[in-house]
Amino acid sequence: MTLGIRMSRRIAIATIAALTCVNVTDASAQTQITLKFANFVGPNSFLTTGIFRPWFKQIEDEAGGAVKIDFLSGGSAAKPNEVIDAVRTSVVDIGWSGTSYNPGRFNAAGVTELPQVIRAPAEGSAGMAALHEKGLLDGFDGVKILGVSTTDIMRLHHAQDVKGLADFKGAKVRAAGAVLSTMVQRIGAAPMNIPITSLAESLAKKVVDGTAADWFSMEGFRLIEVTKTHIDLPMGATGIYLVMNQAKYDQLPPKVKAAFDKYSVRDFAMFWGNRLEKESNRVRQVVASSAGHKLIEPSAEDSAKWQEISKQVIDNWVRNTKNGAAVLEAFQGGVKAASAAK
Repeated sequence: MTLGIRMSRRIAIATIAALTCVNVTDASAQTQITLKFANFVGPNSFLTTGIFRPWFKQIEDEAGGAVKIDFLSGGSAAKPNEVIDAVRTSVVDIGWSGTSYNPGRFNAAGVTELPQVIRAPAEGSAGMAALHEKGLLDGFDGVKILGVSTTDIMRLHHAQDVKGLADFKGAKVRAAGAVLSTMVQRIGAAPMNIPITSLAESLAKKVVDGTAADWFSMEGFRLIEVTKTHIDLPMGATGIYLVMNQAKYDQLPPKVKAAFDKYSVRDFAMFWGNRLEKESNRVRQVVASSAGHKLIEPSAEDSAKWQEISKQVIDNWVRNTKNGAAVLEAFQGGVKAASAAK
């Protein structure tokens, strides 16, 4: 009898231990990692709803719910120029921004700013992907690059009713990045360094007279409300990056790491580029059909002047940038390949 009771107790203890192990295992399997994502645009921005949320959702789904991306939107975690260091120092886990917000840091990415090299964000994004694949992008120490791309192509916009490039002489024009600033100087304007998030207010208060900005920004950053004239001369674009803290990536569980690894830097480039291009084309039509707005096709004189300035700026950039010729060649190769694939 005593032996039977002892056996029953041993069986009960073993059963409880087994169930405990199962419960621990199940709890472990259900543990969800949350990664903080610095997103300086608002929660309702197209970049949030049309690009980043669907992009990260496919990673979350691939990981089977083992990871969740926590959006810290509206610059609540880091301003555009702070994002790269916020990620590098683990203030946040993931972040995105434009390379032009940190002058002198992302030298190779300055190639995106060169005028008349790209015609659309899908091409620019393919060019950036090519630079990454060839190991030519600099400035990303301490972070893992998840994706690269570019904005849409910049055009010149003025708050007043102007007729051409001559009317920009003496104007204060917002330009992000060294190359765009040089282009603005070459037409006689004064470049101003103002974050895109506060540009509409600066135009409204006449802190600046105009801006170099892409079509998407007209609606995405409310510039359509404070501009009137738009000159359809292709400038350059701003390089875009999506990065994760390298140590955080290295520590991810295999399943979560595999979910991120499934989607390459080029995959993100084309995801961003194609979606932004479609949205930018839509916004251009909105601007063109809006009362009080005027899209100007450049005159022959302005086009010739632009071509001359563009060549000088490109040649100067190649001479003064480390590996400039190789970077430009690789970037143009990526652009041509994307153009041919259309």
